[in-house]
Amino acid sequence: MKILAVKTHAFGDALLTTPAVRSLIQNGHRVTVVAGPSSLPVWERFPGIEGVVLSPAPCNPLKLFLWSVKNRQKGFHRAIHFGSSVHAKKWIGYISRCEVISGANPETGFSKITPAAADYCRIAGVHCSDLRPVFPVLEDERRYVREITGDVPYVVLAPGGGRNPREYVPRKRWPMNRWTPVASMILSRGYRVFVAGGSDDLQDVSTVPGVSLAGKLTWGQTAALTAGAELFCGNDSGPAHLAVAAGVPSVVLFGPTDPSALYPRGSIVPLRSTAECSPCYSNSVFPGCYDGSDCMESITVEKVLETIEGNLGQ
Repeated sequence: MKILAVKTHAFGDALLTTPAVRSLIQNGHRVTVVAGPSSLPVWERFPGIEGVVLSPAPCNPLKLFLWSVKNRQKGFHRAIHFGSSVHAKKWIGYISRCEVISGANPETGFSKITPAAADYCRIAGVHCSDLRPVFPVLEDERRYVREITGDVPYVVLAPGGGRNPREYVPRKRWPMNRWTPVASMILSRGYRVFVAGGSDDLQDVSTVPGVSLAGKLTWGQTAALTAGAELFCGNDSGPAHLAVAAGVPSVVLFGPTDPSALYPRGSIVPLRSTAECSPCYSNSVFPGCYDGSDCMESITVEKVLETIEGNLGQ
């Protein structure tokens, strides 16, 4: 069967759909993916897909309409919409000219089971024995990173995140000044520290001890950096999902988001907020904080240090 799979954004969310797409391909289906600019790095290297259609989504309605008129697809037997928006489902029906299986359908409904990767597999109608994200690292990316890291064991910290095309959620970030004692402790144990993040994180993470690579690496190079680390520690973000894809021991901090909704069981060591209102959402648009508190502040430096020390060298 020729299938059009649609996950236009964001990078981390697209990674969660990769087990489902892999299973579709393993079951003999011919899969083309509709991607947006933020999810393109996931799909342009994905093994076994027939092609990637780059859409401008998310964007303003007029721009999307004009693109859709010019880029209607032909020859697909089914489209799979990895999302919950009824409007997005209608758009996919227009551009695919075929039946649409969607998380917006009442009978399939997104968020029926956790983690999200398992729910995406259910929506696609496939069994996934491995729910870790699929993100192959290329050899030239590994070589590039080895030139930076050298031979000394290192830890990757990702203090930023919380930003995607739909929204910016700084409440997903642990207070920046608390990363200084964390990095200092790791350095005192003889490890190097590399700080990962996007160009938007560059100024925020500049005070964290270690080598800042924020804004200097592609997603593929960030994956290579993380894959070679002894440990990853960061906020719930794209780099954390890359660490899971690489099988690297990972300590991930959670405030408003729910680790059980986003990560396969046993793939990370979660540090959760103790705020009564946490978590307040899982894999959707952030509803906003109404009590005025910062739930990430309840995660203490001592707890993070203890957890990292307990997982270094494992």
